[in-house]
Amino acid sequence: MGLFSTGYLVIAVVDFALLVWALGQYKKYPSTALWLAMTPLYLLWFDNVLIGLGSTIGEGDLLKGLNNVRFLGHYIMLPFVIIALGSLARQAGFGWAQPKIVMGAFCALATYFMLHDLWLFYNATLYPSCFADTLRYTTHISEFTACGPDAEIGTGTRIAPIPAITLSNLTILLGAFMWWKIGYKWLFIGSVSALLFFAVPFGPTGGIVGNMGEPIITAVTLLACIHVTKTFGSSKMPRTATPG
Repeated sequence: MGLFSTGYLVIAVVDFALLVWALGQYKKYPSTALWLAMTPLYLLWFDNVLIGLGSTIGEGDLLKGLNNVRFLGHYIMLPFVIIALGSLARQAGFGWAQPKIVMGAFCALATYFMLHDLWLFYNATLYPSCFADTLRYTTHISEFTACGPDAEIGTGTRIAPIPAITLSNLTILLGAFMWWKIGYKWLFIGSVSALLFFAVPFGPTGGIVGNMGEPIITAVTLLACIHVTKTFGSSKMPRTATPG
């Protein structure tokens, strides 16, 4: 097993540990925002395990089937964090987040991203994708992921990570607002730090640096949910404060 495969497995351990920690925190500080924010963690560890073990499993129907689960988990679960941000803002008592139409807008955006990417994926084909010592299946063959000289560069459907980019920007914006209104700075600092990982181009790294940023932005979002619950109470309880 090579360096990159091992690296993905290390990230998977971090993701799984974060999931176990989050489940424990939810028992102490239950809130809708925290429950939604931890949703991607249920399969985030699996995503990295599969990439780490892909070359060991080998090309074929088994790896392709497992990669279908990897993609579906990403497209279905990630948008829930968008709803979590709206719920977090509402729980913190921000005035702009209290109208039902605002929460509805967060839900509509998340639903749109989910259905849009699922439709693209339904109409896409999976191809073997190689980088360094890793093997996975993707919907598009690039010059960086061709598995051999016979691979047709450019084949397939490139599904842009617009939901992930949107989510990162929303997290930064909410983090800045929380810092301004209630003095909580860590969501902003952590999400900006994760953005530095996401900004590293896929080509030279095979995407592993971006995967390192995922537990960072997830952790700071979970911590923000916990902080708001500690400060303002559970979202299941009546709210009176409206800061901003």
